[in-house]
Amino acid sequence: MMENKFFGFNWDFFGFVASLACALHCATVPLILTIGALGGLAWLEHPLVEGSFILLSLVLASWSLLGSYIHQHRNLSALVTVLLGFVLIIASRFAEGSAEVLLTVLGGLTIALAHYINWRMLKLCQSCIMIKS
Repeated sequence: MMENKFFGFNWDFFGFVASLACALHCATVPLILTIGALGGLAWLEHPLVEGSFILLSLVLASWSLLGSYIHQHRNLSALVTVLLGFVLIIASRFAEGSAEVLLTVLGGLTIALAHYINWRMLKLCQSCIMIKS
C-alpha cells in the first residue's frame, strides 16, 4: 500500500529533494562565488558536480515517473512536466549569465513539481482502488 505522506521513503520524495537541491545549487552557487571569502568553493560550479545533479535527477525521474505511469496511474501529466523541466535545463546550457541561472533553476523546480504531481496521481490511484474493493 502507498504511503499517504509525501515526506518519507518514496521515490518521488527522493526525486523531489534531488531536483530541489539542484535548483538551490544553481541559484546559490553564483552568489556564493561572488563573496570573496568563499571563492574557494569554485568546485561547486564544476561541470562534473552539475552533471551529477542532472544525472541523479534523470535517473530518479525515470525510475519513479516512468514506473508509476506504466504500472499504475497512466496519467501523462507528471511525464509532460518532467519533460518540460529537462527541456528548460537543456536550454540553459545554451544561455549565458542570468538567463542560464534562471532556466536551470526553473528546470529543477519543474522537475521537483513533476515528482509531486506523480505522487498525487499515485495517491489518487490508490484511493480509487480502495473505493472499488
